[in-house]
Amino acid sequence: MGPTDPAPAPHPGGGVAFLLVQLGFHVAQRFGERLAPLGLEQRQAGMLVRLAENDGKSQQAVAELIGVNATRMVFLTDELERLGLVERRRNPADRRSHALHLTEAGKAMLARVREVTATHEAEIVASLTGAEREQLLELLRRLARDQGLAGQALPHSGPPPAGPPAPD
Repeated sequence: MGPTDPAPAPHPGGGVAFLLVQLGFHVAQRFGERLAPLGLEQRQAGMLVRLAENDGKSQQAVAELIGVNATRMVFLTDELERLGLVERRRNPADRRSHALHLTEAGKAMLARVREVTATHEAEIVASLTGAEREQLLELLRRLARDQGLAGQALPHSGPPPAGPPAPD
């Protein structure tokens, strides 16, 4: 829509933004219900997946990749460490920082989270064909990219914080 184009007429039942919010809340609620038997919350499951993709990287580097500030990163890592899923190790290249690693229990939990996620996604897109799923995924990626959302960012964390990185 250009600067002189009129605002779009409201859609019966809500426009794109309304439907995305409505669907987002529903999908998030259902995912939380599916994770509950594992003893994990959504933020913890998301963090576990992101840590697995970046195993051995510094706490600060992972925070920057997933778009969370240093304080939130410490909080999330502390939670996963208390659950026995993640451990901090001194970074041999820089003794002032910690590298994050999944424990064996963390790797086992990650496998369970991935199973829950696959089942959840299959249910959500069950009414779409393979081509429709791919098209929807591409459109959603484009919208997320246009809104400045980082590819690895955790939900609700937005783009990475501006300014110099905080120490870990």
